Amino acid sequence: MLSFLVLNDDRPAKRWPLRNAYLIGSNGNAIPGDLQFRGGVIECQKHDPGVAALALQIPAGDCGELTLQTCLLPDRKEPYLLHVELARHQLMRLYHKQEDWGMFDLDPEHKVMKRATLARRLFIEALCQLKDDLVEANRLAGDCLVAAIDGCEELALAHSELLLHRRKLNGNLPHYPIGCGINLDHKGDGLRAGLAANFDFLYLPISWRHLAPEEGEYRWQKMDNWIDWIARTRKPVVAGPIVSFEPHMVPDWLYIWEHDFDTIRDLIYEHVERVVDRYAGVITTWNVVSGLHVNDHFAFNLNQVMDLTRMTTMLVKKTQETARTIVELRQPFGEYFSHNTRSVPPLMYADQLVQSAVNVDGFSIRMLMGQAQSGQYTRDLMQISAMLDMYATLAKPISLILAVPSDQVQRVEPVKGKSKSKKKRTDLNSGYWRKPWSTQVQSHWLEAIFQIGLSKPFVDSVVWSELVDHDEIELPQGGLIGTDLQPKPAFRRLATFRRSLLELAAPDDSTAVVGGM
Repeated sequence: MLSFLVLNDDRPAKRWPLRNAYLIGSNGNAIPGDLQFRGGVIECQKHDPGVAALALQIPAGDCGELTLQTCLLPDRKEPYLLHVELARHQLMRLYHKQEDWGMFDLDPEHKVMKRATLARRLFIEALCQLKDDLVEANRLAGDCLVAAIDGCEELALAHSELLLHRRKLNGNLPHYPIGCGINLDHKGDGLRAGLAANFDFLYLPISWRHLAPEEGEYRWQKMDNWIDWIARTRKPVVAGPIVSFEPHMVPDWLYIWEHDFDTIRDLIYEHVERVVDRYAGVITTWNVVSGLHVNDHFAFNLNQVMDLTRMTTMLVKKTQETARTIVELRQPFGEYFSHNTRSVPPLMYADQLVQSAVNVDGFSIRMLMGQAQSGQYTRDLMQISAMLDMYATLAKPISLILAVPSDQVQRVEPVKGKSKSKKKRTDLNSGYWRKPWSTQVQSHWLEAIFQIGLSKPFVDSVVWSELVDHDEIELPQGGLIGTDLQPKPAFRRLATFRRSLLELAAPDDSTAVVGGM
């Protein structure tokens, strides 16, 4: 069995919440397994033999509370010391990415080199204490882990700054690098003027649930209103996803046919054809399907997932020959695969589409963080950068859809004995980056990730998920503008970043357009 000793101060921990905990196999994908915490030890019972790594959310000092992982380890009777193995993997990743990116020639006084030297020294000291003093070894390993995460993030930022500068010098920046999602209910002139002035393109949502709340009856008014404005302003737009089985996107009446794949296929065919045919004159890029690989709401098998993806992309091309098609990948770290045998790891799904010659022009990766649900637990900058690098093998343009909250996400729970009464509770289980989520943390994270994303030569655009906070937003507090329609610091930072990216002259007031909304 694979097991890990967890110390709290100078003794085995009595309690240890297993947040976002799962096992990772030798191929880098999540694997099935049963995890439990008992007597100060995390016990990992794998369903298949072989080496495995443990991933879980854990406090990491000044770096925040993050989902981290150990190296691949063989079974043994004696438990591994958790912090030592987490530190080992983080230090290994630091050196691996230095080699992968050719960044071993940094000045010894560079932040990366200083963090790497400190982390290496602390790790060696921790190993020397393993047999004689577990408490001291655990403390040293914890310090090493923080130093290694720091070094990894500094390396990711240094590498992205270098690549982004090179991309600008070579004239290889995309034509429309920065976009933003909208809510169809927001349609004020000030808001639209702000969108036109501060973003290169729009991401227009298509919710089957809102378009057709009753079977066969479409309500086009809200979409038509935005499409008319887009047509007048000629603002570039990406629309979709046309098909998604996320609960907030799928109409209730579709569940009637949940176990009838042929009927669902026919209904999807009709829906895609109607939407594309109606807006083909304005929209040229379609996010066709989203998250089919996660497959946690409708019980499709792999052949059916591939069939739906192939059918919808072909249908869009058939209905609109000049259209560009995008397939959206959700939960890009693939932790869902550890407990859902019907699902497909995201990179494997994308690779199968490419290898099967499915007519897809690019992929979008939706990465929301800051909410305690699958795929939205907090990761460090290096994990995100390294994950993106894996998608370079697809040789397809990648678009990123991002968001983190500007405050701790609040979850709503029913109050006992009152079916309609609800009480808000702060959800601290999602982790956080550096400091608990706030408007300032959101703005710093945004700048770092936009820089990392647009530095990758295969990344075609970076999109902030939604502009304005509202009651039905997928990630609460995840907008760049509050419900009072006042810009958050993240909005101002993004405007500054975009001007710098495009080498535009900065006006006196970067938020003048939206400040009066």
